[in-house]
Amino acid sequence: MNLLQLFRSEGYPLYVLCVLLVTYLLDQLDRYILATTSAPMAQDIHFGEKGCLDNNAVIFLGNITCKGLVSEDRKYILVVCLMFWSGATILTGFAQEYWHVVLLRFALGMGEAGCIPFAASIIADYFSEETRGSAMGFFNWGIYVGYSLAYAIGNYVTKANINGQGWRWAYFISGIPGFPLGLLILLTVKEPERRETAKEIKDSKSYDPSPLRRLMTILRSILNPSLMMLIIAGSVRNAAGYIWSNNTQLFFDHYYKDSQVGLWMSWVPLFSGCFGVLFGGFISDRVVKRVGPQGRIWVLVLSQLCAAPFATMALYLEPPYAFLALIPSYIIGEMWVGVTLAVVVELVPSYIRTSIVAVYLFISTNIGGNSPLLVPPLKRATSLRTALTILFPGLYVAGSLLFVLTLLVLRRDLKKVQQEEEKMQLLLNEGEGPVPEQSGKSYGAQR
Repeated sequence: MNLLQLFRSEGYPLYVLCVLLVTYLLDQLDRYILATTSAPMAQDIHFGEKGCLDNNAVIFLGNITCKGLVSEDRKYILVVCLMFWSGATILTGFAQEYWHVVLLRFALGMGEAGCIPFAASIIADYFSEETRGSAMGFFNWGIYVGYSLAYAIGNYVTKANINGQGWRWAYFISGIPGFPLGLLILLTVKEPERRETAKEIKDSKSYDPSPLRRLMTILRSILNPSLMMLIIAGSVRNAAGYIWSNNTQLFFDHYYKDSQVGLWMSWVPLFSGCFGVLFGGFISDRVVKRVGPQGRIWVLVLSQLCAAPFATMALYLEPPYAFLALIPSYIIGEMWVGVTLAVVVELVPSYIRTSIVAVYLFISTNIGGNSPLLVPPLKRATSLRTALTILFPGLYVAGSLLFVLTLLVLRRDLKKVQQEEEKMQLLLNEGEGPVPEQSGKSYGAQR
């Protein structure tokens, strides 16, 4: 299937995908609104220069997993998390002291920890392997819509100074939509049946769903060389995104005071990033159909190498050319997001997908979230521009090289898996015969 076939598929899965997209949009909006309002907030409640910018490094410290839960629980936990982080965002608008901001950002991180793992698990069960990359890419539009809205709301709502409250209304406007959206999910989203392969169906006959057995399965999957290398590569590439997003406003305000960063960044990431992640999913779905699972890794490798020169141009060209260089940088460079998630969910059994995605995001987000701490020492040793050159396009290239190593390990692991499946098929042929793969066409959970 290709991208067109994804949007020709049955309407209800697409509706669920759109609802999850909006959920992710609010996740990213509430996360990045701090990066665009930190200066007026610091002046208002009197704390150190840009002191709160690194607080989003605590995201996912309140890691929420699906331990011991069945599939019917995923949407309920997602709704609780959505309302929790939305409430924390609204309360940030009432902050009077720096420690208020710290605690509320910690609460926001705990809530956002439940967004991607449960949403990605649900998407994996609604869409087949042939369209999963495109579906993940569409879901990840939320990153760029939310990021762009953070610049628009953070800059223009603050300047509007509603009721004389300045930046506070940026948090009120960002947090309120989470509550009606949570109600919509409760009333309209159904739990899909788990998609299982023939091997998973046979294994489930002897599967002990005890917490210890589940934990051992998760640990074995994480220690799989392919998944481990993918997590490392994804974490390095994620760090580049965090570093740039947390320093974009600072960079342009420092070098180009009148660059109208709010105007440009309110649409460039929205247009380019959305196109990039969807294009990445589309390309990876077609490549995987031709050459197999390793095709997705090739998309990751080549996209990051091709995006690095444009990211470098964004740092050295003057506006508006710097912002124009960001367009191909986002289109090509952001192809990795949905593709990486698609590979993660394809490397593990369906019954631990949510937990594995949570682990992947816990590691990559904490590495990425803490990576902006590398900027100040490099800035003092060189300059802000040089520091960002090393940590923005430089990490694109480093991520690409690590994806190459992932590809080498993946080939070896796929060969092992193929041998195991051949042995399994021989045993099945000698016994009851091959077990057909579940179609996954029934979207309501069996009760």
